[in-house]
Amino acid sequence: MLKVFGFTRRHPRLTHDEYRAGHVGYHNSYGRRLNNIRGYLLNVRANRDLADAFGSRGAALTQGAPDGFDGLWDAWGQLMFDSLTDYLAARSPARDHAGPNGLEEDPKVALVGGDGAHLYGGSPFQFHVAEHVAVPVKRPERKLFKLVQFAKRAPNISAEEFQAYWTGRYATYMNELPGLRGHIINFRTDLDVMTGFFEPDADAFTPEGTAVRERFYDAWDGIAELWFDNPDQVVAGRCDTSLGAHLDALEDNNFANAFYREVDETVAVMPNRKLAPEYYHR
Repeated sequence: MLKVFGFTRRHPRLTHDEYRAGHVGYHNSYGRRLNNIRGYLLNVRANRDLADAFGSRGAALTQGAPDGFDGLWDAWGQLMFDSLTDYLAARSPARDHAGPNGLEEDPKVALVGGDGAHLYGGSPFQFHVAEHVAVPVKRPERKLFKLVQFAKRAPNISAEEFQAYWTGRYATYMNELPGLRGHIINFRTDLDVMTGFFEPDADAFTPEGTAVRERFYDAWDGIAELWFDNPDQVVAGRCDTSLGAHLDALEDNNFANAFYREVDETVAVMPNRKLAPEYYHR
């Protein structure tokens, strides 16, 4: 499974809610039709302040972000394909548009609606991730509280050690948080998923665009996604004398920083990590 994250900034003339409506509505209606797509989630940063949702104990969990971090993104999409070849070929006309003589090709799918210049404030920061599924996600038919953890490794440990600690002992303790419905940890790789997906003259490839993207990448070394019924469950787990102490100690020893954000998740295409069938699938 090839998993790609694309972090986006809203166009400056849009409010946060206008951007959300445009991305969840019009843009997603085309993104979910990308050829051979196997999963598509959109995560838009929530309107409420996470410190308010968490209360006094949770306020500490929102600290550690570099200055200006939230100004670099408003949302991120997750695209899943069986291979890099499928991913790069996804932006081509899809033969799924109903016409008078049956299915016809829709060129707007190749442009993902063609609204990027109106929706985004610059090219998305698109990168490949290696995922570790600590707890498979089980979504009920209602909105969940989705928490995102950004973390940067301590300078005295290697990237390999950091990933081993995070996906090992630390994840084991995180999995004990009450009410946890899913836990996935993602690490950015060096695989280039921008060349060939974006036009060569996209601002993502300019020195200015590259500098902004690298500033964003420098803020973290991994991203964890956690699903709960409500924020009180997170606070209860972190306030637990034993569990909270274990997590605090592991973070102190292995993380240079760790901070959280709440996002509202839209599932446009339910992720399917099973082997692809030998016939057409959507």
